[in-house]
This record gives sequence, structure tokens and C-alpha cells, in this order.
Amino acid sequence: MPKPIFRIILYILCLYDIYLYLPDVLGMFNIRFYPPDPDVLTYFDAAMMLVGGLIIGLLLRRQEGRFNKVLGLAMILLNVVLTPWFLYKALP
Repeated sequence: MPKPIFRIILYILCLYDIYLYLPDVLGMFNIRFYPPDPDVLTYFDAAMMLVGGLIIGLLLRRQEGRFNKVLGLAMILLNVVLTPWFLYKALP
């Protein structure tokens, strides 16, 4: 796969992963925002939140450039820290 196409796909997946965390992150500040969520993407959403951020983060860390390294670390932290925390908060 050509490198520019790979980076574009990687950045789109990164933005989508951040988009999935947006309601929960804004909820921490008592901002109610619920973006539209098509039912077709339910399983893809779950996979992205459970392992997508980690995989995207590792792929970004392998790219050259400081921005990619920082963004990769942010993706890993989103997945490793925020996902378990939001799941814990959602438990009754």
C-alpha cells in the first residue's frame, strides 16, 4: 500500500476513534452531546473502542515525525486509560 494512502487511512481512523470518545469526554464536563450513530456501525464502533486505539497508536508510533509519535501516544492512552474508566463508570 502506498505510504500516503496508508497515512490518510490511519488519520481517518484516528479521527473516528476520537469521535467515538467525544460524548464520554464531554460528559465529564457535564456537556450533553450525542452525535448521530448509525446502527450499521455498532460492531465496528465496539471494535474501535476496544482495540482500535491501541493498534492505531502503535501504527502511528512507527511513522516518522514528532506529530505521529505524540498522536500515537494519545491514541494508546485513550484506549488503555479512558476505555476501562468509562466502562467502570457505566456499571451499575
